[in-house]
Amino acid sequence: MSVEKKSVGLIGCGAYGRVHARAYCNDPRTRLKALWSPTRERREAVAREFGCSAAADWRGIIDDPEIHCVSIATPDFAHTEYAIAALKAGKHVLVEKPLATTSDECQRIIKARDAGGAKLMVNYHNRWWPPFKAAYQTVRSVKIGRPVSGNFTLSNTISWVEQHMSWGDKSGPEWFLMSHIVDLAFWILGKKPVEVFAMAREGLLRSKGVKTRDLVKAMVRMEDGAVIHFESSWIVARNWRNPVNEMWISVQGESGRVDVTGDADNVVITADRHETPFVDLSSTEFGPIHDFISCVLENKPVPVSGEEGLLATRVIEAVLESCKRGVSVKLD
Repeated sequence: MSVEKKSVGLIGCGAYGRVHARAYCNDPRTRLKALWSPTRERREAVAREFGCSAAADWRGIIDDPEIHCVSIATPDFAHTEYAIAALKAGKHVLVEKPLATTSDECQRIIKARDAGGAKLMVNYHNRWWPPFKAAYQTVRSVKIGRPVSGNFTLSNTISWVEQHMSWGDKSGPEWFLMSHIVDLAFWILGKKPVEVFAMAREGLLRSKGVKTRDLVKAMVRMEDGAVIHFESSWIVARNWRNPVNEMWISVQGESGRVDVTGDADNVVITADRHETPFVDLSSTEFGPIHDFISCVLENKPVPVSGEEGLLATRVIEAVLESCKRGVSVKLD
């Protein structure tokens, strides 16, 4: 028996917006009906590529009664208006990370979700990458004992930032990158943060006309006493082995440790015995988007909730407050 396809609208047609478009086009349960970008040439070109219509205005997607789901893949700072409008219209919403760049905006989005009853999911897609899933399973199974410390790093090369972050002045490594790894850490550890101390460095990017921070480092104390270090930079050397990013995580437990080197595609687990499992390194781009559709079709809870998106945003807000004031910031 054939299942009626869910029609999807896409707001934002940049690099990751095109990932959303590909995911919906290769999922037999969905059809990409329309997309919108503020740049006419871009939206028309991407619409031709994926065989859908190009909306002249984003509200055309929100107001289309045939569209069931909306993906929002606009820049960090430009999620709130679209998400609230879509949720108020009864559309299920998948929004790129971070959910929003203030806690107030996150709470407004969650309020719109609760009022309308549609599903809201944040696309923290690193949860779907097999090595990080292995780290999650290792920590949650207590194979390495109770976690006591961790290091989470995600940075971009300066050349990638120069070529792709035309809106970098309105973001920074803390929003664009650190939000990913704080969500990853809280998911792997299964605990909430209670205190943040952070420092930032500026100068190099500003000298190149990008008015934002070069790098941000933060120490976060978790509710169980574990101390986690986070680092995100937009100035990794041009000749770094990966042309886009540096990514690695490490969690030390009372009786073992798990390490994942993201940009070298490997995972090592050290417990009572040494393990180096083979991991299928298939792409994680489509996984969370397809799972979002499954949650809509099967009326299941989404794997990354609005509340989890709010938590990541609250921590990055605390990081910036700590950088500004030079003191640790307590979290409720």
